[in-house]
Amino acid sequence: MKINQSCDTENELICNFNRMSNIINLSQAVTQAHDYQNDTRFLGLAKSLLIDASAYEQLLAQPGVSGVRTYFAIDNGNLTIVVVGVDSLGEDCTEGLILGNAQPCPFNCPTNSPLL
Repeated sequence: MKINQSCDTENELICNFNRMSNIINLSQAVTQAHDYQNDTRFLGLAKSLLIDASAYEQLLAQPGVSGVRTYFAIDNGNLTIVVVGVDSLGEDCTEGLILGNAQPCPFNCPTNSPLL
């Protein structure tokens, strides 16, 4: 289902979620990223995590996948993410591709980003 598409599902919670826009502007992104980076609870943790676009494309191309869910995870003591496809009912599609092994910043950081 595409964002803001009309919804005729029985699950109103999922329907309403699918109507929300996940697109934010740069100002919001900068504020949110800096709030996280400056919060003492998260000092020393990864500032960002990189996954190749082709991996997301493969995940989204799976039959029945209409979105993605990102789980925060720990790998060898380091913050990372696990990404799964989500179906139109909001359930994880764990039988297909699962993304992980994200490349963390401060080891793989952009050189000129307003988000850092």
